[in-house]
Amino acid sequence: METKWLEDFLSLAETRSFSRAAADRHITQSAFSRRIMALEEWLNVELVDRSVHPAKLTSAGWLFRRIAADLLRDAYAARTLLGGHQPLAEPHKVVQFAVAHTLVFTLFPQWLKKLHDDFGPLPARVHAVNVPEGVQQLVEGECDILLAFHHPQLPILLDANQYPHLLLGRERILPFSAADGAGRPLHQLPGSAERPLPFLAYSAGAFIGNVVEMIRLNARTPSHLSRGFETHMSEALKAMLVAGHGVGWLPESCVADELAEGKLAIAGSDEWVTQLEVRLYRAMPSTKSVVDELWAWLCR
Repeated sequence: METKWLEDFLSLAETRSFSRAAADRHITQSAFSRRIMALEEWLNVELVDRSVHPAKLTSAGWLFRRIAADLLRDAYAARTLLGGHQPLAEPHKVVQFAVAHTLVFTLFPQWLKKLHDDFGPLPARVHAVNVPEGVQQLVEGECDILLAFHHPQLPILLDANQYPHLLLGRERILPFSAADGAGRPLHQLPGSAERPLPFLAYSAGAFIGNVVEMIRLNARTPSHLSRGFETHMSEALKAMLVAGHGVGWLPESCVADELAEGKLAIAGSDEWVTQLEVRLYRAMPSTKSVVDELWAWLCR
């Protein structure tokens, strides 16, 4: 029995149509029918009642549907588990990155592509982390390089001699809201005590959440917000913003496409904006020569 037969059968059970299931599986209907018949022959039982339209499962087919789903789930889980035990490369050649959640989606992919093009192939294992978690991983030797945000008022307190850093760039954190047909924000800071703005916030402990509170405290004008949603993921917050649920802060690079398409608009003046540094940190010394070589290349 082949796993593709099980996938075919589950698709047929879902659609109750040989033609539609064959299209979903990207094969011809005749080839699809032959594979269903091969499964029935292997099991020595009829799974589908072909005398009616739309097709329906026999009693054996209904029973086997759950078994097939369990078999596939176990097969996929086995591949995932065993694949995780296959080495990406020799351990001393793999660079372990801890990357702040937002940067995983924005800066890191293009930066790593440029690294591959200019430095050479670099086997990498990446963990998306909140900044404090990434710092802990670096200190405990669970990662080789940390890519994170930094702000002077929210510093990463590491000994510069033991944990040197490089500046990769800068990123603005701004308030955004869904835009109306004229490109204006649906929700505009500061709001009012009588009509506070719906606030899309970060979960407690999220680094950018701390940045947002710092911005609000330092702003000249008090902001009136009603907290109605929170998440630790910037991508989830962005989706809520685009759907028009309120006002929230995001890194500028995170919403470049949405701004260009007119889906989002900046929801406040510069007093609600700050700039973060994007930094690379490493631990000294390293047990991996590839980390030393990479760092020397980055410092050149």
